[in-house]
Amino acid sequence: MAPTTPGPTAAPSARSAPGVVLVVLVVAMAIGPVFNFGVSSLGPEIIADYGITEGRYGLVLTSLFVAAGLGAALLGALADRMPLRAQFALIHVGVALAFVIAAIGDDYVWLLVAAIIAGVAQAQSNPVTNRVIQAEAPLARRSAWMGWKQSGVQMGLLVAGLSFPLVGKAVGWAGAAWFGAALCAPALALSWWTVDRHLRGGAAAPAASAASAVPGAPGASAAPAASGSAPGRRAGLTIAMLLFPLASFLNAAGTQGVNGFAAVFAVRGLDVPLTVAGWILALIGVLGIAGRIGWGRIAGRRDRPAQLLLIMSAGGVVTMLLLVGAEQWAAAPLLWLAVPFHAVLPLAANVVINSGIVANAPPGRVGLASGLVATGMYLGFALGPLVVGGLVDATGGYTAAWLVLAGTYVACAAVALVLMRALPERDAPAAADGGAPRRP
Repeated sequence: MAPTTPGPTAAPSARSAPGVVLVVLVVAMAIGPVFNFGVSSLGPEIIADYGITEGRYGLVLTSLFVAAGLGAALLGALADRMPLRAQFALIHVGVALAFVIAAIGDDYVWLLVAAIIAGVAQAQSNPVTNRVIQAEAPLARRSAWMGWKQSGVQMGLLVAGLSFPLVGKAVGWAGAAWFGAALCAPALALSWWTVDRHLRGGAAAPAASAASAVPGAPGASAAPAASGSAPGRRAGLTIAMLLFPLASFLNAAGTQGVNGFAAVFAVRGLDVPLTVAGWILALIGVLGIAGRIGWGRIAGRRDRPAQLLLIMSAGGVVTMLLLVGAEQWAAAPLLWLAVPFHAVLPLAANVVINSGIVANAPPGRVGLASGLVATGMYLGFALGPLVVGGLVDATGGYTAAWLVLAGTYVACAAVALVLMRALPERDAPAAADGGAPRRP
């Protein structure tokens, strides 16, 4: 495919990007969080190896996501200007470096350092992938692409849940960390090859003027389409820039509180074997993939992010009540029942939130807008494990922690209700092929 030269006649969304572009986005989303997925899947072993409490274990994940949240605020803005090769290198090399430090470090402090580096690397995943989608995905299939690329997070969780407990059982946490580092090398090579071969043009530099000049190009809908429509659009955009990051924060606190402690809760709270606890994360990954792809298609048919977010928040409340029951009645089956509610509903909300912010971002500013959402998400990710670990240390059980996380989902539902009133209702463009990527 010949490179596309940005200009007034270029319309990145008017053509179909090759399927390998979507593969690279999925892989980037999987590699970005694989460090914290590895830590989560081996949580009981890490607690035993380092001789730490659940609270100090939660601090590892909190440190990672605080670094990611702070990094996302800066890197989101830079994503509109940084070369794509540099952005993909930041993700893959950064995560590999974090794993190497964790493997050779011999105490808890080095684990914290590794977590901080992994957090900064992970922060680039959403801004760069959202930017490529805005530039490369045809407008009618953008939500479906968003669902597929966000499913990469759950694919990473699936791989980590299946592989890290087995590797860790055989060679320990340090050996599992070397295994994680090795996963990053082919991912980096594939991303650089794809950038050089397919993304040298429109996705390599902002094309705000081109997008706004071509009907149907990414961002063109952000421009006033008719007299009288601009004021509401601008007001909605301003509100969206505040409320989508807030919803992302609240939802993320709940989801990462569960993801980070699901294996630990299963092993230490319900006496489930470690390898079986790893299957819980793998199941979350499998169902999460289906959920994110499915919700991406639903979001693509009708532009109603607030209504979908309300449904997902209700699912989060149900999840937490099931986990409370699992502990109160020592009923492991309730934990397994909670998994599909968690994976298919609140864990998929990131697709709807990212689709909403991309749809409402002005031309050339999708990186900044995505960075704000990512900042809210990562700070929520930081809060969830901190709350769970702290309350477990304070109370000796998980019930109080699960109830607090249920409160975050209730608050997220309240934000969704405000968004329902604030954002204009618009039909999404119809997609003739259901959103699947096509080769040019």
